[in-house]
Amino acid sequence: MTLRKACKNTKRLLDELLKAKAVREKVSLLARIKIQLEIIEEPIKRLKEKDAAAKAKKRIIKKALREFITTLDRIFKKHNEIGDTAVREKMTDAIYLGFIIQKPHYKLPENFGMFSDEGNKLVQAAIQKFFSHPEIVAAKKSLKTPEDRLIAFQDSDARSAGGYNYFEYFGHVNLPYVLSRHGLARRS
Repeated sequence: MTLRKACKNTKRLLDELLKAKAVREKVSLLARIKIQLEIIEEPIKRLKEKDAAAKAKKRIIKKALREFITTLDRIFKKHNEIGDTAVREKMTDAIYLGFIIQKPHYKLPENFGMFSDEGNKLVQAAIQKFFSHPEIVAAKKSLKTPEDRLIAFQDSDARSAGGYNYFEYFGHVNLPYVLSRHGLARRS
């Protein structure tokens, strides 16, 4: 039964309940209303479960993500070009290929579009430290799909000491975009 039909049936049964005279008839209608309400509540329960599962996935790498973004904040203080679009795109590609998609034999680039070798090395070291963080190593195994890893990475509650989250440096994208950008077929 569809949600819409269950709502209509509930409304009809409530109208009948208001008109019912006998106690037995009222009890019968209430039992039928209860069944309809359970049907209506089911999609809400599924949404709550899905939300709880997403929150659990995000908790897995929260500390690592917080530390990573704090490191990027420190780099930004000396090298503000880290906020430039070209740098953000290269950092984003590194995160998606190295963690989200887990491209086999992926190697971090040496150049992230920073204005100096020092800036490029700082960004590379920050990403490498993120990849080798125990939470990330564990998440690569426990979060089975790219979707799960993307949900964990795009945790807006994981904030740096400066109050920034992943969005400041990586923006928000969906998995089909990432896969198509890198010429990869969608894996299920």
